[in-house]
Amino acid sequence: MTYDILAIGPHPDDVELSCGGTLITLADQGYRVGIVDLTDARLSTRGNVDQRRQEADNAAEIMGIGKRFRLGMSEGLLKSNTKNILPIVKIIREARPQVVLAPYWDDRHPDHVDSSKLIQAACFWSGIAKYGQSESDGELLPPHRPHRIIYYFLHWEGPASFVVDISASFDRKLKAIRAYQSQFFARPSEDPVTFISRPEFLEKVINRARYNGSLIGVEYGEPFHSREMNRIDDVVLWADSQGVVG
Repeated sequence: MTYDILAIGPHPDDVELSCGGTLITLADQGYRVGIVDLTDARLSTRGNVDQRRQEADNAAEIMGIGKRFRLGMSEGLLKSNTKNILPIVKIIREARPQVVLAPYWDDRHPDHVDSSKLIQAACFWSGIAKYGQSESDGELLPPHRPHRIIYYFLHWEGPASFVVDISASFDRKLKAIRAYQSQFFARPSEDPVTFISRPEFLEKVINRARYNGSLIGVEYGEPFHSREMNRIDDVVLWADSQGVVG
């Protein structure tokens, strides 16, 4: 099966937090959406691998996304090298997405920074027919390069190129986040309290979405960054589609 868009996250729950509303909206519109988790988050303070996998599957079901790829890479070792690039290249060549969503390259978490560079490299090399030839045990999949990498924001926000209206999907986004019961807004347990397990974290997610929505005149929004210049053929039609903001 091929996909219109692949959202790649360093850890399970990253895409739900950053671009979950957009993915739900796209899936509802009939686009084929896939998620790739680079790691199993084995180093998480709370929960364990089995819990995280079940939670990730539950979140994907809530979002209406049928396929979640798991690469099982090691946290803290997401450097852009052949060992890490090749598995992503294989998925891109198999899924053949038009768009890849990746973390913005400036963030407090080293895995977010490293994975951004790693995904960019994989998107490039996936379009080079001979890449992976020496490491492959069988026939290489035909090359494919996504049309565009679009970057989402996690802990830190950078310059937004555009904001997507997620007002209609925001409740399901929050429900998908809550599916990670070991991580967010958790019931009392023996696990240590973390930054994201505190109730205040939910308020941050909600307030950020409200702020970004206010920038485009809607209730909730998710911001994204594009390195490439966006093309507009008809300024009047484009302006009309934006509605009245100010």
